[in-house]
Amino acid sequence: MLVSEKELLEKLSQALVDGDDLLAADLARQALAKNISAIDILNKACTPGMMKAGEMYASGLGGASLTDLLMAGEAMKAVLEVIRPHLKAEKSESAGKLVIGMVEGDLHTIGKSVVVTMFESAGWEVTDLGEDVPLEKFIQAAKEKKADILGAASAITGCLDKLKTLKEMIDKEKLNVKYMIGGWATGPEYAKAIGAYFARDALAAVQLATELMEEA
Repeated sequence: MLVSEKELLEKLSQALVDGDDLLAADLARQALAKNISAIDILNKACTPGMMKAGEMYASGLGGASLTDLLMAGEAMKAVLEVIRPHLKAEKSESAGKLVIGMVEGDLHTIGKSVVVTMFESAGWEVTDLGEDVPLEKFIQAAKEKKADILGAASAITGCLDKLKTLKEMIDKEKLNVKYMIGGWATGPEYAKAIGAYFARDALAAVQLATELMEEA
């Protein structure tokens, strides 16, 4: 029985939610073999799958635990290993420079990894600072790399104050950079309150960054 593109991507998305790394990687290979682009795999399967996993963890839906979220992250890494070479092959001229990381105290990397891959595939020069990043390191990297966009994220509410402090540091240093935040603990209202831009997911982040570059 032939599986449609939509069904295959839905299965891949669910495999991520289930934290099944072997199945997820296999479905990613099947998708590529069906000439589904790496970008479509990322946009139509990975992003919604990881968003669902994150929302289930945040709300406790279905008894989702941190272990479930980490397993989803491992499955995501397996998919990225499969599709990353194809994303790089599609890369165009530099669209801009992004410095990104998870603020100090936050060890989550799952959502950020998707964002990094999405920006790279869109032709951006990305400096990934990783997780648990001291705020001073964000400022230093933004200066050294001459970043157009500085992205910081937090998946836990206990680190939200760090996002606000980072904005204050950016203003104090008078950095010519657009400040974008994301992560399950944030939202558009919080971003507006601290004077930052907000993106709900990886695709929205790239679209917003592109718009900000066009305005510059």
